[in-house]
Amino acid sequence: MILTHLNEKVSAKSEEISKWLKSHSDRVLIPLYTSVDLRYSDHKIAPVDTNVFPAGFNNLTEEFQDNSGKLFKESINNNYPSAEKILIVPELNTRNPYYWENIYVISSILEKVGFDIRVGIVDDEFTEPKVSFTSQSGKEIVAHKVLQKEDCTVYVEDFTPDIILINNDFSEECPKSLRNIRQPVLPPIEIGWHTRRKDIHFHFYNKLSGELAEFLDIDPWHISIETRFEKGVDFDEPENRKRASATTGLLLKELKEQYSERDLDYAPSIFLKSNSGTYGMAVISVDDAEKIENLNSKNRKKMRVAKGGVEVKDVVIQEGIPTSLVMNGGSTAEPVIYMVDCKVGGMFYRVNKGKDAFSNLNSSGMEFLKYDHSNGNDISPVFALISQIATVAAGYEIEKVIEEGGCKE
Repeated sequence: MILTHLNEKVSAKSEEISKWLKSHSDRVLIPLYTSVDLRYSDHKIAPVDTNVFPAGFNNLTEEFQDNSGKLFKESINNNYPSAEKILIVPELNTRNPYYWENIYVISSILEKVGFDIRVGIVDDEFTEPKVSFTSQSGKEIVAHKVLQKEDCTVYVEDFTPDIILINNDFSEECPKSLRNIRQPVLPPIEIGWHTRRKDIHFHFYNKLSGELAEFLDIDPWHISIETRFEKGVDFDEPENRKRASATTGLLLKELKEQYSERDLDYAPSIFLKSNSGTYGMAVISVDDAEKIENLNSKNRKKMRVAKGGVEVKDVVIQEGIPTSLVMNGGSTAEPVIYMVDCKVGGMFYRVNKGKDAFSNLNSSGMEFLKYDHSNGNDISPVFALISQIATVAAGYEIEKVIEEGGCKE
């Protein structure tokens, strides 16, 4: 099985890999935290989504929460040794109690390692001095409106933070109130989905994974993910669907040839995704390019808007990696790895009993299964390494976005 083979390769060259990762992470601004959705099958392991403002810390076990806290403390002390106060900036447009449980857990993780924490709302339309939210476990989270002083520092009430921790991907726009302020903003707001693009992320990921494969002496195909880009696709327009269908057809043909060369006995599939945005929105899967040309009204509607009602303009057309994981009484599953400063904080599994191995599991019916520590805390070396590569790729994204001018109006 490919996982065993790759784990052996990675374990045998762990020191060389650490040096290689450091050589890249030293060149870029690594995001303070990320989460990486992995898919692994009998022939391939690769990321399918990398979130730079991850929710879901409430799905980590207590052991992994504690481990993440130690990593937060280590990273912040190394980079901002005088920092004591942290302001968390969450999403505002949700009252989902599970999301607010995530905010409660992040706050608790940081408080446990000695930081003073507040929660602040950044939104021009939010005019109240504060607002309360209730988490899934019944905890109250009070969030105060973030204000700015004349000296370009932000604050809430009588609390002036040393660090602004963002847990909001700002899908619609880059917030003006957090631009050009004196306190460090982590991760930088420039990498929100208002500017970030998936094709850029996977370009950097595939480049890095190819480099790693060369010195591990493995087939890079096993850790890469074929990704194509189409600009200006309106799925309500037949000509646009025809263009996306042509690109899909070419990629399916390539994948069929690759499967044939490797004696894989099932047909490839493709995911079409909005080039920006998360939460599993604006994603469809096909195994036949003609299905794009003949897309039904339900799927055309699905591909009109991404998170926050943002119009879908560009898409990535990406290889579908079937999952080999089956858990929780037969549910298909995928690992989700949580990183702090490019180190593994923990993981859990996304499961979806209503979906098959080829489907998008980040959709209706999904549940989260906590990690079983009965056999120890060791996460597969390959899961960890692929997630580290995805995190470094996000670092290269940040550098590119900033070089190109940062936030787009």
